[in-house]
Amino acid sequence: MEGLSLPVITDPPDDHREVEAWLQTLGGPVWLMLEGEDDRCCRVVTTLLHGNEPSGTLALHRWLVERPRPRTRLVVLLANVRGALSHPAFTHRHTPDDRDLNRCFQPPFDGPAGELAWAIIQDLEAWAPECIIDLHNTSGNGPGFAVSTRRHPVIETLTGRLCEQLVVTDLRLGSLMELPLWRPRLADCPVFTLECGGALQPAARDVAEGLYRLLAECPDLTALPAASGLEVLVHPLRVELRPGASVAYDRSPCPDVDVTLWARIDEHNRGVTTPAATLGWLGPRGLSCLQARDGEGREHVGELLCVRQGRLHARRPLRLFMATTNSDIARSDCLFYAVPFA
Repeated sequence: MEGLSLPVITDPPDDHREVEAWLQTLGGPVWLMLEGEDDRCCRVVTTLLHGNEPSGTLALHRWLVERPRPRTRLVVLLANVRGALSHPAFTHRHTPDDRDLNRCFQPPFDGPAGELAWAIIQDLEAWAPECIIDLHNTSGNGPGFAVSTRRHPVIETLTGRLCEQLVVTDLRLGSLMELPLWRPRLADCPVFTLECGGALQPAARDVAEGLYRLLAECPDLTALPAASGLEVLVHPLRVELRPGASVAYDRSPCPDVDVTLWARIDEHNRGVTTPAATLGWLGPRGLSCLQARDGEGREHVGELLCVRQGRLHARRPLRLFMATTNSDIARSDCLFYAVPFA
């Protein structure tokens, strides 16, 4: 397709080629295009924006062995190939000399990650897609869920077939799913993030493969009947460390650490977290080392969390998402997201 910033390939991997060997042949970020029976319509999946979130790529590699023929054109972005292949493979969110690509989809587009994000934006507008789904893995183990910046019938129909929860967020981080908010040519395009589950969970690959099959086999997304049972949660709060605060993970409080989170806090990514559960332990600074701001910058940490005898608890029943046990992600990104549960 003329005018695209990134290369386009049309040949799926050989039946016996390992996924890492296949990625090595790509050489960098590429679009993989599958021509459909009706190429007047294009659907886009973006994956591997984070090099340590491989389920979308692993599922694609497995599915392409079947040589699928989609009902419409299906285009898949393999973005951070360099980060994914940094040794050991699929363990680096991004290379040490670069930024988080999924925080670069807003100006200024500085550095290699910013330049790549701008190239992706231009290409997405050139594809003029019917929908865009950005595939990710959760930072910790847990069930898959979807995230969007708005409610939309197509978003809710698709997510209801792939997961049980849709989180509608007003937080703005510079992620790809925010593009319809400020790119007029994408304003009417349904865009959402599908968090498939933990990177090491086999079920996460199944969720991603289910998305590819759904997009490939459905001739009309607007005609799909709504799935029952989708839970829609609105305005999650992002619980973060304040600048300079320290974090560790253990089964008891660590000395000289501001926040010690329970070693298996990712278990709280399922179900409802009650005030009885111990999430971790806080040092002398207490809650002052944490923050939880909404989309307008207002602080809510005291409404979500409390300290009892040095232990960190939910102040009220909460749904937790993306609770990680990776201290690097906790420091550079966030500890978890929380939504009050009525």
